Amino acid sequence: MNSNRLAALLITGLLIAAQRVATAAAALPVVIDAPLQVAIPVAPMLFRANGAAHLAYEIEITNVSESGWTLRQLDVRDEKGINRLSVASDKVAELLWHKGGPRRSEHPPSVVVAPGESVIAYLWVDLDGKSAAPTQLRHHFSVQREGEAPRVIDAPTTVVRGSAREISSPLRGTDWVAANGPANSSQHRRGYFVIGGTAYIGQRFAIDWVRIGADSRTFHGDGKDNRSYLCYGAEVLAVADGVVSEIKDGIQENVPQQPPAVPITLETVAGNHINLDLGGGVFAMYAHLQPGSLRVKVGDRVQRGQVIALLGNTGNSTEPHLHFQLMDRNSPLASEGVPYVLPQFTVTKQIRGSLGESITIEPLPAPQKHRGELPLDMQLVNLN
Repeated sequence: MNSNRLAALLITGLLIAAQRVATAAAALPVVIDAPLQVAIPVAPMLFRANGAAHLAYEIEITNVSESGWTLRQLDVRDEKGINRLSVASDKVAELLWHKGGPRRSEHPPSVVVAPGESVIAYLWVDLDGKSAAPTQLRHHFSVQREGEAPRVIDAPTTVVRGSAREISSPLRGTDWVAANGPANSSQHRRGYFVIGGTAYIGQRFAIDWVRIGADSRTFHGDGKDNRSYLCYGAEVLAVADGVVSEIKDGIQENVPQQPPAVPITLETVAGNHINLDLGGGVFAMYAHLQPGSLRVKVGDRVQRGQVIALLGNTGNSTEPHLHFQLMDRNSPLASEGVPYVLPQFTVTKQIRGSLGESITIEPLPAPQKHRGELPLDMQLVNLN
């Protein structure tokens, strides 16, 4: 057999094999090469909310070819082959953010990764509890270049099995809304900042705590007076024993719903704030505090439940609220957000929509007591 005919047969055989792989991929993904670089920068960590375990993490996909690639269906399976998440082709766009593109849009972003472009897929996996929590995950993305059969790329990761840190609540009382709270599409969840050449999502599990009244409003009276807001001046509490690792004070308060009183920079974005070192590489941050209300200084040791400041409206804030998060470094933005749980709290209602805009309040059949869980986005809760 001459070499030309042998080469032709080999090429034909490879094309047939590729077609068979593509046909089988829908049933049982087979990993084959595509010029897409895939990475999971931060391993997912288990946490509990709404009576179940969850994972929230990101996949970065970079196109290193000269052609556009379309992202199709995503399947997430554990080390036993159990399917933990399936995202159909018409839903993949909802997970994506194209780096450098608009942060929020009325329309889902394109599912095409252009040459040289990088996108982030934000994942939120709800675990059903019928089987043991996974230790490993594999992510099979079906991808396709125009004119070619689909291929499958893979992204493996290890699941961090240690329990999320249990802390006490940073506030007390009733009718607190977990605004911009943990959810796959919340503003904090999609926060992505490059600091010193490294990308971080420090607000991955952050909450903006605000209070509402029976009329579903956050203030009564003059909406441009901080003192009209129901949460203004609330006592802010240490969530655990720890050491004060960073403070900022002296930033002027904002007028509600007006531009910030000071230019927003890395130094002022959190407003007056306190960071606590809780040990074990975990830090708590309290942002937008009242000027002059901080009752601690760097190096002070605090005890769980101790009043450390008063809630205010400073920095990148449109109205009085407490921004709270746990993170793995002593920095509001140059850190990775880590999950946590509260000993107990009660959910009284679920709010749909955004505060300050049109919202719908969904009453529950009865108040729901939660123990050892994390409040989720727009839940109305009583904090113990």
